[in-house]
Parts: sequence; C-alpha cells; structure tokens
Amino acid sequence: MWYLEIKHFCPRTPVILVGCQLDLRYADLEAVNRARRPLARPIKPGDILPPERGRDVAKELGIPYYETSVFDQFGIKDIFDNAIRAALISRRHLQFWKSHLRKVQKPLLQAPFLPPKAPPPLIKIPECPSNNRDGPRQLLENPLCADVMFILQEHIHVFAHKIYLSTSSSKFYDLFQMDLSDESSCLVMTVRHDREYPMRALSLDTEEDVAVLPNLSPCSLRASKSDGTLKMVNFNRQHHRTKLSLGSWSKAFYSMYKETVVNPVTGSLTPMTVVTMDHSIQLGPFSAVLRFLYTGELDEKEKDLMKIAQIAEILEVFDLRMMVENIMNEEGFMNQEITKAFHVRKANRIKECLAKNNFTDVMFRLDDGTIEAHKPLLISSCDWMAALFGGSFIESANNEVSFPNTSRVCMQAVLEYLYTNQLSPMADLDPMELIALANRLCLPRLIALTEQYAVAELLKASRVGQDIDGEVLTYLELSQFHNANQLAAWCLHHICTHYNSICANYLKEVKSKSAENQEYFEKHRWPPVWYLKEEDHYQRVRKEREKEDQVLKKHYSRRRWCFWSTSPVVA
Repeated sequence: MWYLEIKHFCPRTPVILVGCQLDLRYADLEAVNRARRPLARPIKPGDILPPERGRDVAKELGIPYYETSVFDQFGIKDIFDNAIRAALISRRHLQFWKSHLRKVQKPLLQAPFLPPKAPPPLIKIPECPSNNRDGPRQLLENPLCADVMFILQEHIHVFAHKIYLSTSSSKFYDLFQMDLSDESSCLVMTVRHDREYPMRALSLDTEEDVAVLPNLSPCSLRASKSDGTLKMVNFNRQHHRTKLSLGSWSKAFYSMYKETVVNPVTGSLTPMTVVTMDHSIQLGPFSAVLRFLYTGELDEKEKDLMKIAQIAEILEVFDLRMMVENIMNEEGFMNQEITKAFHVRKANRIKECLAKNNFTDVMFRLDDGTIEAHKPLLISSCDWMAALFGGSFIESANNEVSFPNTSRVCMQAVLEYLYTNQLSPMADLDPMELIALANRLCLPRLIALTEQYAVAELLKASRVGQDIDGEVLTYLELSQFHNANQLAAWCLHHICTHYNSICANYLKEVKSKSAENQEYFEKHRWPPVWYLKEEDHYQRVRKEREKEDQVLKKHYSRRRWCFWSTSPVVA
C-alpha cells in the first residue's frame, strides 16, 4: 500500500517488511476482543495473516521480512539490528571506499517463533450445593423415612432419625443400640420413690433388686449416671410389645419400645422406635437440641437457652452446652469453630456406621455384591435419592434397590461422598465408572472431585514414566459423554500438546475420534502447523545461504593485490 509512495519520495531508503502482533496467531481472540475498547473493531480469525503471506509480499517487493510480538518480546531486537544492517549496506553502495563498511552483513534470516504451550486447564471444584447444607434441617422439619418417635408430655409427638441422632450424640448411640427385637423380654420395672424425680413412677431394677430373679443378662446399654447396672428378665408372651424403662439410666428418658406408627409425611404404617421423654422436657428446647444434632448450629436468638443447656447436659451434648455458654457470655463468634469440629466428628462417626452397617434401612444390590446404607442421609444430600425414596416408586416402599453396571467400590465411594461431602480415594476405584454413576445421580460436585482424582492419578503415573497417552484417549469421549467437561478439556490439552508422539503410537485411535475432536486437534495442536512449515522453510533457506556464503568466501579468498605474492606451499 505504501511501497510506491516510499519509493517515489525516498528512492534510496532501505525498506524492510514487519508483521506485528504475532501472538494473535495462537491467542484466544474472544478474550482479546473482550479486553479491547468497547468501540474497537473486533479481531476476526480471517484478519490474522499466515507467515507465508508476509513472505510472498516481501518477495514480490524484494525486501526482507520479519515478525514481532511485543507481548512475547519476540523479534524486536531482530528488527532494529537488521534495519541498521540494511542502512549500512545502502551507505556502502554509495560510499564504497569506506573500509569499515565492508564486513557488514546483509539482513539475516529470522528463526520462526515457537509459541509456548498452553497451560493445562485447572479442575475447579464447585462449592457445596445449598440444598446439601439445608438438607438435614429440611429433613427434620419434613421427617421422611423417620424411624424414631419421641413422646413429650404424653401427647406431643416428634419424629426423627436414628442415624442423625446416633452420630451426633453418644447418649443416643447407646440408646438405639439396645435390642428390642425379642417380644418375650423386657426389663423388670419397680416403683421408685425419689424426691428428686417425683414425676417418674417406674425405673430399672438395679443389681441389688434383681438378685433373686433368675435368667438375668446384662443390658447392652452402658450405665451413665445411673444408680446401678441394668438387667433384663425373660417373661411369658403375655406382653404385646417390649417396653424398656430408662428411668435409672438417664434423667431425660422414661421408656422405649417398638410400635407401628403412621408416618406423618407418607401416611403409611411404619415400624418405629418410640421413646417417651421425661415430663420436664418441653418441646421448644428439645426441638432446638434436635436441630443442633442435625445441623451442628444454634440460633443466638433462641429462647430458653438455660433449658437448652440443661437438656444438653442430660444428653451429654457438651458442644451444645458450650455454645450456649458462649452466647450468654457474648462470645458467639467462637461457635463457628465448635460447629466445624462437630461436623468433622460427625463425618467420622458416619463412616464408622457405614462400615459396621449400624442403623441401615436400605440395601443396594450391585453387580459384585450388596451394600447397606441409610435413607435419611441419602435423602438430605441427594435430590435424586430424595425423589426415589419419597416419590411414588416401588423403591420408596421397599428396602432394596438394584443398581446395574455398578461395582461395590464405586457405590462405596458415592455413599461416603453423600455422607461426608468428600471423596475418599480407594484401591481399584475406576474414575470413569464413578463419573458415570455420579452423572446418573446428578452430582456435579462429585464429578468434579472425581475429575481431579483422575487427573492426579494420570500425572502421578506420567511422573513415574508410564505411558498415559492410550488411557487419555480412552477417557476423552467417555468424559464428554458423561458430562465430565473439565476432564475432557484436560484430555484435549494433553492430546494437543503431545500430538506428534500420540499420532506416532496411536494413529488409529486418534483417527477414530469424532469430527469435532479431530477439528479441535488440528486447530490447537502443538507445535502448530504454521510453525512446522516455517521451520522447514527456515532450515531450507538457511542451508541455501550457507552455500552462497561458502561460494563467496572462496571467491574473495582468491582475490589478491597485484603485488601480493605467496609461496607455493601456502597456495
């Protein structure tokens, strides 16, 4: 465009052609356009010229060609050095008698620019969904799959779940470990006159009271603040249900037995453990204690804090008692740490219950066996499970659920995630199988955690020296199919940055990928195609110049002054 005007007004001025903004060839044009001024014309892929186009223009004009990038600090020194060379060579043609200009080289070749490798995409873990945080509270308010009913003041019924209470309080754990399955056994109940507890009429007989009774066996409950060791006696089958008096074992409980109760949510008859509480326990403070056992939180605006502290003391929930003390001392900010510690201990206890199959109420049938779980924990942490067990499905009424194409290790990992909101690496865990199951259960955070685990395992194997290219090719389309987009992006990056070596060893597998993936490989492969072409051209032209320099060197070596004489040996 400007060459004719330059030659007209500056006919003896040397000219070089420069291509600017070389970094746009491999940059993200969408990000570049967002960073530009609002009224600036957006850069399109067609606006970026290939290097051969610049060379053709330079060849047509008979001038050198260079490329630069201020962003990468590439080619800037080359431009100034070769511009100086071009100016000195032009002066040498005009002032050929100046000897200091004879050794000036003509503009040199520029080696092509190898763009840096794109950084691998980071696996981002989304935050815990809000429904997982509010799930236990909603489950307490809407007690689906409840398995325990508390009776307060002889007419108030409160429904709850054994697994939540047992993993939050050791007192409830000991309580629900009591076996009430035998209808012919119950505890001896005697009248107890005590001034401290006038409302309690019956209590457990102690060691001294039942010494004369035959066939005694110790109770599985541990005695805590009681006045003796609990004993059991066998009776005839005249009792309709097993009723356990808990008066001497704890001040909070009166009796416990099993009974078929109407579930308040579904309206169906469900066998539950009925626990009668002491008359002194009121609904408001007891509900606050239950909310703490479910969520680990205590509202500072809660009424009757002293009664809550008393119930917490009786039930041995010392964290709650400490939180009440902090609120009364205007140090409520310390309760956050107590809540964190509470959740850590609760997660460990839940893992223990899962391992020992304590308080389980559902069984999953898998390809290689079975595994037991807890409906309340599943419902509060997974919408898919809540719809399964709370909807009008066969599984909601049955205690068995079939999961085809799922291994026991994979289901164990899913259950631990639903219980603790964390992924625990296990031996023989297949990441793609876990991703497929997490996608079926609509658990995006578990998918992200599994993606992170899969990438870490691949990098670990690569550092040891193992070949992971074949496994990455296998992961690519499977992760795309199961919505593991971050793992798919990482696999695409690995394939593109190792494209030449992967094609040399797995050409058939690369060619069998989808058309979209093939197009992505060609567009983002490293080194890019234009660089390979430029490298070939540079090496070819450099060899040609080396030959020309050798010819000129031989030609200049033969030129001698007329009075110069050399010996035959030197010649």
